[in-house]
Amino acid sequence: MRRLAMGFIPLTDAAVLIACAERGFAMAEGIEIELHREVSWANIRDKVNVGLLDGAHMLGPLAIASSLGLGHVRVPLVVPFALNLNGSAITIAKDIYTQMGETGEDLSRAPDAAKALGRVVAARRAAGLEPLVFASVYAFSTHTYLIRHFLTAGGIDPDRDVRLVVIPPPFMAESLRNGLIHGFSVGSPWNSVAVDADVGRIAVLGAEIFGWVPEKVLGVHARFVNTEPDILRRLVRALNTAARWCETPDNHEDLARLLSEPRHLNLPADVLRRTLDGRLHSAPGGAARAHPDYLVLNRDGASRPNPDHALWMYGQIVKARQGEWSQDAAREAISVYRPDLFDLAVGAPSPLPAPAPDCVATQFGEIFDAERFFATGE
Repeated sequence: MRRLAMGFIPLTDAAVLIACAERGFAMAEGIEIELHREVSWANIRDKVNVGLLDGAHMLGPLAIASSLGLGHVRVPLVVPFALNLNGSAITIAKDIYTQMGETGEDLSRAPDAAKALGRVVAARRAAGLEPLVFASVYAFSTHTYLIRHFLTAGGIDPDRDVRLVVIPPPFMAESLRNGLIHGFSVGSPWNSVAVDADVGRIAVLGAEIFGWVPEKVLGVHARFVNTEPDILRRLVRALNTAARWCETPDNHEDLARLLSEPRHLNLPADVLRRTLDGRLHSAPGGAARAHPDYLVLNRDGASRPNPDHALWMYGQIVKARQGEWSQDAAREAISVYRPDLFDLAVGAPSPLPAPAPDCVATQFGEIFDAERFFATGE
C-alpha cells in the first residue's frame, strides 16, 4: 500500500481530495492518503517543491506561476486532475456594503454592485480618506483576478485607487471583523463565515463574473509524474471516482459532515452544506444568493484538466502585470495542464469543460478580452 502525503487548505473545494482519502476511494486503488491541513498556499507550494508533500489541493494559477518561476524559484508542477470549477465569492465589510446600498444601485445585480462600490471609492477619495483595502488568498489566484475584474467594472483602478493584500483563507473573516480589510475574494466557506458572523455581506459570486472559471487542482511535482506513473494513474482514478460521489446531491449531507470535522474544516456542517448546494446567505438570515454553477466538482468534464484554462490563467497573469507575455511562456503554461495523464488513468476522454468566457485564446500571442465584464454579458 503506497502512502501519499497530500496537503490541503480548509476550503469546501478540498472536498474531492478529502472524500478520496476518507471514504475509501483511495484505498480501493491501493493507495493510502495522509492528509495534511496547511495554513497558506505558500506552504503548499514549498512543501510540494521540497518533497514533504507528494501533491496537494492547489490553486491553478499557483501551479502555472511556479512552473514559470514567477514570484518565487521555478518549481516544475504538473496538473493531472482538476478538483473543481468556480466556488468563490467577493465579500464586502458590512459598513461599506451599507454605503453601497445608499448609492441607489441594485446590489442584487453584479454589474450594479460594482458601480456602487466605485461610487463609494470615489466619494472616499474626494473626502481625502485612506484607500479601501481588499484581500485575496494569493497573488497568483483566480481570486486576485476576480477582485481586480470586479473593481475595474466599477471604474476602480485596482493598482491605484485601493490597496490589494494577501491573507490566507482561514483568516479572512477575522481580518474583516478587526477592520484590517474592507473586503475579500475567497473560496467557500469563508464568505459564509463572514456573513454568519455579521461582519460582511456577499456582493457577488465568482460564477456571476467569469461564469466557468478554473479553480483548484491536484498539483504534483514533475518528478512524481516521472518516477511513479502507476501510482499517479491510480491516484487520478481514485480522485475521479470521489469527484463523481461528491457531485451527487444525495451525498452532500454526508460530505458536509465529513468536511465539518475538526481535522478538516472545523466549521458547522450546515454552512458547508449551503456552499455545496450553491445557496449562500448574502446577509444573516437573509435571502439566499444562489447559482446553479456556484461550485462544480465533477460534472460536464470539470475534472479533466483543460489546457485552454491554463492559457486563460496565463492571460490573467499578464493582464495583472505579474509577468510579460511570451510565446514560450504561454506554451509552458499550457504544458502544466495534462489531460493526457487524466485520460491514461480514467480511460475514454470526458468532454473538456468550456474555457472561461472573459478571455479567449485564438492563437499564441493573441489573447483578448470579450467586451463584457460579467458572465451574463452585461
